[in-house]
Amino acid sequence: MKRIASILTLAILGACGGGGGGGESPNGNASGNAGPTPPSTPAITSINARQAFTTLMETERTVSLASNDGFLGTANLIIRSEQNYPFVSNGMSSDVARTVVIQFQRLAASGVMLGQSQWKLHLDANMQPVGLGYATNNGTFKDCVSVTGRNELPTSATTSGTLFAGQASTTYAETWRSGTYAHYCDTSAGYPSGVEWSVVAGAPNPYFCLTLPLGISDLRTRICTPVDSSGKQSASQWVRLLQSDGTVNVDYKDTSANRPVEQFSTTINAKSYWYGAVWRPLDGYVYQSYPNTKFSSEQACREQTVINWKQTWNATNIGWTCIHVTSN
Repeated sequence: MKRIASILTLAILGACGGGGGGGESPNGNASGNAGPTPPSTPAITSINARQAFTTLMETERTVSLASNDGFLGTANLIIRSEQNYPFVSNGMSSDVARTVVIQFQRLAASGVMLGQSQWKLHLDANMQPVGLGYATNNGTFKDCVSVTGRNELPTSATTSGTLFAGQASTTYAETWRSGTYAHYCDTSAGYPSGVEWSVVAGAPNPYFCLTLPLGISDLRTRICTPVDSSGKQSASQWVRLLQSDGTVNVDYKDTSANRPVEQFSTTINAKSYWYGAVWRPLDGYVYQSYPNTKFSSEQACREQTVINWKQTWNATNIGWTCIHVTSN
């Protein structure tokens, strides 16, 4: 968002082509001291994580998602099955009962693809991973994770854990080896990596999430699906891209059937805070800014419900973005 901050100005600019508007919305906070009203502490329902993971792996789907980063970007999440081959790591072969490819494509508002990642999970008859392949934009699988440890997913869980840990390597091939095996992974010179699972509060249903290693621009990718207590899930999805320090980079959501429940801090740091603006991503033109309504974080600003800007601004080429203010 540094580029956005350099484009946007702090002054309220005149409007053109997107609706009416003037200064701070009546929905804003004139005092500038309070942030959004936080929800109560999220209550996470216990879910069958094992069944949720199985359903996620067995259900082929293509889901369109919208971003909350202010650029009107979209994404496609594709989950599909592929033919099974034994997974070979350092000369040792493991039987594979199911092969699932998770593909995530990021798109600009124009529909041009900005980048994509693909993960190929090799699973045994008990739906436990025996290996993972990773591909970037061109679809060539060059990275892999060979399982060195894995956990049985619980049937009742409200917390997160590790689905499997392993050694990651850039020596990976889908070609046949010794005329017998496919999906060869040599992890003799790798580094630790793994796939994490978690249970996240949602309304009306909680989410089961997989956080996959690597990703577009070195961002970790967390893919979440809402489930009920038995592990059944809807077609709605929520994908979060995470920075290396665990902070949120951007969310892509289909919230028609479910919505994440998160609690944001209301403590505003006078030397580092965020406020929102309505802008046109194509050229950075600001229709209206709301500097008097301050937020503790970029994510809180993106997810805010204090300002109902869509009542005034309804053009299809404008969006809500957030500006970071810092001082010494």
